[in-house]
Amino acid sequence: MGMKLINKTLPFMNKKSSLLRFVTGFVKALAIVLIICIVYSVTAQKSIADNVVRLHIIADSDSEKDQELKLKVRDAILTHIREEYPDGATKEETAQYLKDNLEKIEKIAKKVLEENGSNDSVVAKYGVFPFPTKGYEGLTLPAGMYEAVRVEIGQAKGQNWWCVMFPPLCVADANSLRIDEQAMKQLKEELGPENYSLITDIADRGNVNVKIKFRIIEIFQNSRIKLAEIMRHLF
Repeated sequence: MGMKLINKTLPFMNKKSSLLRFVTGFVKALAIVLIICIVYSVTAQKSIADNVVRLHIIADSDSEKDQELKLKVRDAILTHIREEYPDGATKEETAQYLKDNLEKIEKIAKKVLEENGSNDSVVAKYGVFPFPTKGYEGLTLPAGMYEAVRVEIGQAKGQNWWCVMFPPLCVADANSLRIDEQAMKQLKEELGPENYSLITDIADRGNVNVKIKFRIIEIFQNSRIKLAEIMRHLF
């Protein structure tokens, strides 16, 4: 009787053991894929961010008046920068130029506000800030942390306006936001063919490989930004 029970139980135990091994193997494989995706996301986004400097202007509120003021401040800042932007500047030179001109940028923005009857304060700072995915003409930057000049108007609770200072996208043409060929060539040399393809070929619907890679970066970088926000509010 005992032997019959054992003989009946053994196949069940073997099946259970096989299922357990399969689940364990699947979980391990999934963990490896997840780690690879995270490492790729961090490495690729950092490579892109290390070669980009951005401009970020935040309106006081979402009211029509404040949004109009934001655009007027933008126009005045870009006009000033176009007049003084160093030709052929490297990323490091661009960053230093912007850091040296923060006080001037604040004064330009403040003057625009005063001319339009606003007493809002203006703060310009240079640092590393979170950005969502943003597309320009011929260029799409994935979500992540980027060096940027951040211009905060009043309470800075309104919609944002983004642009790219290096390569000189908004410096070259503030209306159509085109990067000149020389700047794109420089960016390609800095990023390498694969990362350059990530930000320039994403609009190509037939390029599934690029779209998948870009999406991986987006998912993990957005999660990283949200986690950082949660931690900031908690502590």
